[in-house]
Amino acid sequence: MNESMEASRSTPQPPLSERGIACPRCGCCHFRTTHTEPLQSGRIRRRKVCRHCGHKVVTYELPPHMIKQ
Repeated sequence: MNESMEASRSTPQPPLSERGIACPRCGCCHFRTTHTEPLQSGRIRRRKVCRHCGHKVVTYELPPHMIKQ
């Protein structure tokens, strides 16, 4: 086994809860964004499609300047 493969195995991955959304149908975490639209409330609506099974999902996001710290 070469060094790059060993390094990638030892790199810790973030927990699933920190990786974003998972497809409700297949559990895959890989989506393609098909449409992004800013709303009057300041939020952002994104329409996404699962790359594995094709299930469609809509997410609503807050821009970074609207998130309270």
